[in-house]
Amino acid sequence: MFQNKVVAITGAASGIGRALAVDLASRGACLALADVNLAGLDETASQLPSGTQVRTYSLDVSSKEAVFAFADSVQRDFGAAHFVINNAGTAVLATVEHVSIEEIEKVIAINLWGVIYGTKAFLPIMLKQREGCIVNISSVFGLVATPCSVAYTMSKFAVRGLTETLWQELEGTGVRAVSVHPGGINTNITKAPEAKYAGNLNAKWQRQTFVR
Repeated sequence: MFQNKVVAITGAASGIGRALAVDLASRGACLALADVNLAGLDETASQLPSGTQVRTYSLDVSSKEAVFAFADSVQRDFGAAHFVINNAGTAVLATVEHVSIEEIEKVIAINLWGVIYGTKAFLPIMLKQREGCIVNISSVFGLVATPCSVAYTMSKFAVRGLTETLWQELEGTGVRAVSVHPGGINTNITKAPEAKYAGNLNAKWQRQTFVR
């Protein structure tokens, strides 16, 4: 199903994004890989099978203009976009009491608005093709809440809501939407920083495995 299909992946410089890129390349996909970490993107590209059709793009998913420009570039460079995997994410460890508004805004900007922008940017392309799949990476924390991850949890619940709405709206269009809820995975997000003003409850939870 991925042979010669164009797959755009955000957060492709490490973790789930890199693993997806390597796997999908082995299945014959053409890859548009995006991240803020250009060195990491180069490392991902170096791990792909010889002959993989791949392009890399510098992308901050919290920027609406940048994400829409990315979608335009993918369509220009590949002539289509069959899958978009909205994977880029971040987190901060803090209780509601101690997390700052600015820290919440940063997480929401990447984890939620990045997914919204990616969905809105690629959806018109796919609807015009009458073919495509929007894959939004949520989390187990999009199904159940946990202490000290309020910004992350809110964003992932919202990603789930967005995607489940799309399930219903896209029926009969040829375009699908999928919400993915990974469990514990050892990616860079396990290194989520503590909030600037951490409390005692943070210390209890900070070293426990962070669920992606």
